[in-house]
Amino acid sequence: MISELKNNKNSSSQPNMSSAPFGFFLLCIYTALVLIRPHEWPIFDIQFPILRIILVLTFFTYLITLRPKAWNTQCTLLILLFLSMLLSEARAFRFFSDLGPVIDWINSNIIPFIVYLGFLTTLKRQKTILIISILSCVVFTLHSYVQVTSLLGEGWAETVITRYDGPEPIIQARYIGIFNDPNDMGMFLVMNIPIVLFFMFSTTSSMKKLFWGGIIVWMLLGIYWTGSRGSLVGLLAVMAAIFYFKYGKVKSIIVGLISLPMITIGLSSFRTIGKDDQSSLDRLTAWYQGIQMFKHRPLFGFGKERFLEYHSKVAHNSYVTVMAELGVFGYLLWMSFLLITFLLLVKIVRLKKPNDLTNSVICNEEIVLAKYLFISLIGYCSTAFFISRSYIMFFYMFAAMAAASYIRIGQYEPEKIKALSGSDIGKVFILSAISLILLYVLITVLLNL
Repeated sequence: MISELKNNKNSSSQPNMSSAPFGFFLLCIYTALVLIRPHEWPIFDIQFPILRIILVLTFFTYLITLRPKAWNTQCTLLILLFLSMLLSEARAFRFFSDLGPVIDWINSNIIPFIVYLGFLTTLKRQKTILIISILSCVVFTLHSYVQVTSLLGEGWAETVITRYDGPEPIIQARYIGIFNDPNDMGMFLVMNIPIVLFFMFSTTSSMKKLFWGGIIVWMLLGIYWTGSRGSLVGLLAVMAAIFYFKYGKVKSIIVGLISLPMITIGLSSFRTIGKDDQSSLDRLTAWYQGIQMFKHRPLFGFGKERFLEYHSKVAHNSYVTVMAELGVFGYLLWMSFLLITFLLLVKIVRLKKPNDLTNSVICNEEIVLAKYLFISLIGYCSTAFFISRSYIMFFYMFAAMAAASYIRIGQYEPEKIKALSGSDIGKVFILSAISLILLYVLITVLLNL
């Protein structure tokens, strides 16, 4: 059972889940290290695995100090996904000779999701993590500025802005670590723009609003410098979602149709998109290979991170990646995890009368945050259609924050926010199956255009 939803609804103070302050402090350190990655800057030249050590210490502190521990359906799905990856390895007859990618799933996704879910027991804590996330975006963009203005196109982290993996050099800003790819950096910037808007609209101070507005402009420059078309699509999806929440369906459709020419110009201002574009052709070829892999091993796929063993480039599509690597079984679990994240946020946002709720001020802020987390995940899903980032750590961090929000508001309003029912989970699995069919048909149609 989900023990986190069983608190007294009449409590007017913040529910005492378990403070575990040292564990949360370690979680903040881990977040800063995994996102900003100062330990990888050449100026420090740290050789020992500090990131792994901090993660182990955080998880150990979680096991020892946090009471009670949070566990929800998504945690179970992550464990089942781990088992599906083992089944994929067995189906490929590798006899568990190389479980590195599967073990990495535990270290980079399962454990971080569990500790974020467990330690984010208050809205204040969640805001702290979000501030670190925004700070990392500021650092990325500053690094991009250094790259753009440098004669050598190199930042202080010694990554260069020019790529030579195609017929012509491509100039795209990048960072280090999990953001060494411009698409990853762009995706993360897109996901954080709604978070900045949350802080900007949560304050009444004109100076603070101006500050957060400046951060947004700075992050938009970062997205532009990445030259990532997938990130631009994600940004447009985020803007559309923000407009929809603000003005409704009809006005959103009208504005979308009017702005279509400007969107086309904006897309073309990045890198050329067309039938002669080598990057686009590589994507179509990779999607075709993913379809063929799925046809060959439909149930369990070829194994996590095994796509490159059968094709020269990644799938350039997170959904195709999961379909090809983990088959039907893994795809349904992964998509269900994603849809449940959205479902939790929808259930919070639908609490339309926060003034009638217990602890209305806190609940209202939680509802507003849920809306912007929802928009952030729209940015992820849109961008993920053009890059293979099914297992990227920061998506699971955001998913954990969504689940933590659901748990927290459920402590105040247990009659309105309850644990997911079997019917909810069943509907999610049905939608996941439908999405697989639609994905297969869509990719097939695109390949035949």
